[in-house]
Order: sequence, then structure tokens, then C-alpha cells
Amino acid sequence: MQGQVIWEVLVIQIISIIVLISLIIFFLRLSSSMRLEKRISKFAISSVKDTEKSYFDSLYDYLWRIIRAFSKILKHSVVIRNYGKRYEKHITYDEKEFKSGIDYVSMKILLALLFTFLNIITIMFQYINLNPLSLLVTFILGFYLPDIGLNIQFMKKRKQVADDLLKAIIIMNNAFKSGRNIMQAIEIVRDELDGPISDEFQKIYLDITYGLSIEVVFNRFYERVKLEDAKYITSSLSLLNKTGGNIVKVFSMIEKSFFDKKKLQNELNSLTASSIFVFRLLISLPFIFAVIILLLNPSYFKPLYTTTIGYIVLVLIIVIYISYVLIIKKLLKVELQ
Repeated sequence: MQGQVIWEVLVIQIISIIVLISLIIFFLRLSSSMRLEKRISKFAISSVKDTEKSYFDSLYDYLWRIIRAFSKILKHSVVIRNYGKRYEKHITYDEKEFKSGIDYVSMKILLALLFTFLNIITIMFQYINLNPLSLLVTFILGFYLPDIGLNIQFMKKRKQVADDLLKAIIIMNNAFKSGRNIMQAIEIVRDELDGPISDEFQKIYLDITYGLSIEVVFNRFYERVKLEDAKYITSSLSLLNKTGGNIVKVFSMIEKSFFDKKKLQNELNSLTASSIFVFRLLISLPFIFAVIILLLNPSYFKPLYTTTIGYIVLVLIIVIYISYVLIIKKLLKVELQ
């Protein structure tokens, strides 16, 4: 009988986790679809009579209204406002009107409270006393879980910017050869390319329009994307602005340098593909074995989340695993200068 109860509780926990992960993935995909819809809507003719919203759009708007209402309360704290500035890089130009960095902080806090509430319900099903350490771990997990999705999204955006940066340099160089100035060249890149690189050059164009110097503007671009190539462009333009010179010749050298680097990077990726595959397989094996053990013996890991020593061991396991991943990833990483 006790084993059946444990199995039912485990099933409830697994279903709760799957539902939460599914909701997070759904809202991330929904947010991406909304951004894509706004970009396409500029070139589409909207129906005059069709003003109805879908259920999911209404739910999405309702959730963001809750987040913004909570953000109005958090804005009174200077510490939280400063903390929210680190999430500004995740906001595109089109989203600046209705999103701010502090909204992501609100989302993290609300998700952490939701995780804690679900943990309390799960503990009530188990008929055991509340463990403050368990609630704290659950709150921290819910608070930092959105960062994982945001960092994955940022890395994807960063990769797209890195892949399209050479195209932007080629377009700018051709614009300079045809006698255009730097503002016109940036505007051409913004209009010709799409994706994250177009959004970044839109921000660059607006920064210059507001009176910022070329050095400051491209340095802000580097701070947003954290790419060494962007830093190289910033240094070249800063030196060109201070000492003078032929901008066509400078950008031709930058274009050649980026092209050679991209060619070497492609060759390096093909050489290290097998090592990266083995690395990804090794980091996924612990989760595969954990799932197999849970299926064979559902109560095997119970001491890890029901005792104080178990929580300490669980934290040590997580720290060791993360350290292993970071060390191996550092060893496999080869940077081209």
C-alpha cells in the first residue's frame, strides 16, 4: 500500500514538472511567434472586420498584464530596477514599447512562487511536514529557471548575429565604395538583412540619431551581443574616427579578416564535430540512468529530497556535474583570434 502511494505521488510530481516545462516552452514559442507576426504584419494587409483575438493570444496578454502590474510594485525598489537592466538585451526594438527588463524579474518571482505553491501541494499529498529547506530550493529553482530559457535564446541570437555579421560588413563596405556615409550604410544593412542583426542595426541607427558617437554606439552593440568581432569593429572605427583614414580600405581589411576567420571556424567545426558529439552524449547519460532507475525503483532517490543530508548530497551532485560540464566545455573550446 505504501509503495502504491509513493508511486502515485511520484506520478503527480512527474506530471507537474512536465506541465510546467511544457508551459515554459509554450510561452517561449508563443513569444517568438508574436515577434515574427509583428515583423510580417508590416507587409500584410489586415482585415478591417477581423478584430477577434484567439484564446492563446488573450491568455498571453492576460499573463503579461499580471506581470506588468507586479512590475509596477517592484519599480519602487532601486535594487530590483538595477537588477532588471541585465535583461534589457533580451528585448527587441519592437518590444521596447510594452516590455522592460523589470518585467522579466517579475516573471521570475511569480514563477518561483508558483513552484513553491506546487511543492506545498505535493508535500500535502505525501502527508509529511513542511521542510523550509525544500521550499527554499524550490523557490530558487523557479526563480532561476527562466534564465536558462533566456540564455538559450540569447545564445541562439548571438550565433545568428555572428553568422550574419560578415554579410553586414560586406554590405557596408559596398555602400562605402558607392559613396554612401556611415548612417546610410547602417540603414541599408538594417533594411536588407533580417533577424537579430537587423534589430541590432536598428538600435545602432537610433543611437547615432540621438547624437551618440560612433565609438559609443558600436561599444553598446558589443555589450549587447558580447562578440569579439563586434569589439574588433568598434576598435577599428574608433581608431579611424580619431586618426582619420580611408574607410573603404579599413572595411575591406575587416571584411577579409572576417572571411578568413569564418573559413577557419568552419574547418575547425568539422574537425571537432565528433568530440562535441561524445561530450553531449556523456552529459546526457546521468539523466538517462536516473530515468531508468526511477522506472525500476521509484523510491531509490527518495532520501535525496526527504532528508537534510540528502539535500546536501543533491547540491554536491549538481555542483560537481556543472563543474564537469564547464571544465570539459572549456577544454573543447578553441577560439580563433
